[in-house]
Amino acid sequence: MHGDARPEPAATEPGGSQALGMLELITAAGKALNRCSYPVPRITKVINEICDAYGYEITTEVFATYVIAVDRNAGQVEVANTGDTYRFDQIADTEDLIHRLRNAELAPEDGVRGLQAIADSAPPNRPLVRIIGYVLMALGFALCFRMSWAASLTAVLIAVPAAAVLLWSNLQGTLAALMPFLLTFISALGITLWAVHGDIGDPVRLAVIPVLALIPGAALTTAIIEITTADMIAGSTRLIYALMVLMSMAFGLALAIDLVGLSNNDLQDLTPTQAPVWVLWFAAPVFALGNSLYTCTPLRFWGWVVTFAFGTYSLSLGLQKVMLPAFAGGIAIGVALLAAWVVNAYAKGHPSVLVMFLPTFWLLVPGSMGFVAVSGAITEDRQLDSLGNNAALSLMSIAMCMMIASVLAPYVARRRKARAD
Repeated sequence: MHGDARPEPAATEPGGSQALGMLELITAAGKALNRCSYPVPRITKVINEICDAYGYEITTEVFATYVIAVDRNAGQVEVANTGDTYRFDQIADTEDLIHRLRNAELAPEDGVRGLQAIADSAPPNRPLVRIIGYVLMALGFALCFRMSWAASLTAVLIAVPAAAVLLWSNLQGTLAALMPFLLTFISALGITLWAVHGDIGDPVRLAVIPVLALIPGAALTTAIIEITTADMIAGSTRLIYALMVLMSMAFGLALAIDLVGLSNNDLQDLTPTQAPVWVLWFAAPVFALGNSLYTCTPLRFWGWVVTFAFGTYSLSLGLQKVMLPAFAGGIAIGVALLAAWVVNAYAKGHPSVLVMFLPTFWLLVPGSMGFVAVSGAITEDRQLDSLGNNAALSLMSIAMCMMIASVLAPYVARRRKARAD
């Protein structure tokens, strides 16, 4: 369809400018897709399609934090570090540009400039709008547990400075790596102290809410997909990173609880005065709307984000009536991931799988797997020997269901393509 617009491959000598430009394009594309949290097998497939479209043969090796591209004919090598994860608006723009590159609709130098412009783009939402989005995420998560109005208000108030720190901090190196632990510890310390001197129930879940954005949902999702497809180096690297972040946050939470010395009576699993049941109908949509504002999700995807969050959360609640919450959360997550791939394959505009799925992942994982199970095991008897029971069960449920979805999704997409052909 785009044959007339496709650039003609040039027979350049080794080291020619066009060959070097193509090498830069492939490196930039691999780097951008990596920053979009694409799994390595998918990045490799897309890069090969771009090379075929432009008539070049370039070998690439993609890892969790860097990309290596080699043009053996030209004798050129490019290496690029990945960098920070993209916002959702950058992910959407990158996917649009990559789609054009897969059809060879742009000259290589134009593609490089376009990818660089996306990387340098400023957030389309003002900081105040993103803070409001973060506050709505906190409120939505509080409503998921039917926290009392006082506890929900506390979550909203503490989310404001946490969002400000996340948006305006420009930390590098070791201090940046400590941010998940530090923010979780400070949040938990403030809330547990408030719980001791005030009348606020469920301080454990309440302490998690202000630091939701630090949970490495994208890294964990991508790692599981990569391990499923036997890309062990990238998958293991991402998985270790994700688990280290989760454990550092759990350590910060447990440390705050231990320092304050909350009793077992204070560590209630549910708030003593719950909000009405009808708030559950608003929990997921409020969270999804806040996530769209905070992550700068393009407006055309908002409907999908809200639909996936509401549908998956409702499915999880329904499944909890017939099975353990750990299993219910895992199955709901797996169904959501598979549905996201199906929508990406069938729906007009091919909405991004990650943009649709990650908000739902962030909504369900903190409650079903992470800090409630971890902190409950720690604080029940002040020991770590019971830590693995609930947390490991939930983690394995989610991991296995996501692996099943990852195996089924490419088959569904191929079947659709075959029928379309």
